[in-house]
Amino acid sequence: MRSTTLTMGPALGLTLLLAGCSPDDPGAGSTGTATTSADAGAAATTDGTATTQDGSSTLATGAPMTDEACAGFFQNVPVTLAERSERARAALEAGDVVDPASWAEVNLLKQRVETLVVDAEDETAALLERVNAPFEEASAAVLDDPEQSPGDAEITVPEIDVTDSAAAQEELLATCTG
Repeated sequence: MRSTTLTMGPALGLTLLLAGCSPDDPGAGSTGTATTSADAGAAATTDGTATTQDGSSTLATGAPMTDEACAGFFQNVPVTLAERSERARAALEAGDVVDPASWAEVNLLKQRVETLVVDAEDETAALLERVNAPFEEASAAVLDDPEQSPGDAEITVPEIDVTDSAAAQEELLATCTG
């Protein structure tokens, strides 16, 4: 009985969460697209992907990405690298990368994007490198500075321009979905 209750708990919570999201509610951030039976049970994210109840990810249009680098960046995980990139750029822009935890998050993101670049095709790889540029710069600012260590209580990361990275991410989305 207890395992049934635990199993139904997350599914019931997801159902209630999805029931509260109406595509007709303009305040809900809807894009005006209707939900079809193929989309049923999907939770949308800010980058246009949706995660289905079975854990697979698709674009809000319902089409999975065939390019592995694109899928690795925009799909395939509960919190996509695209979402993490947006948060990391916001943190860098606000000057919030000041401690080991915030720096480690940016550094890990940099490493994951580098992994995608290795197997990506030329255009996709170039866009991923542009997306990753500010994260590489933030990582190097700490690793290459003999007076800093990733374990220091306070970390100093210089002001880093993230504008091109954001533009590259938009271009990458267009390339991956087009």
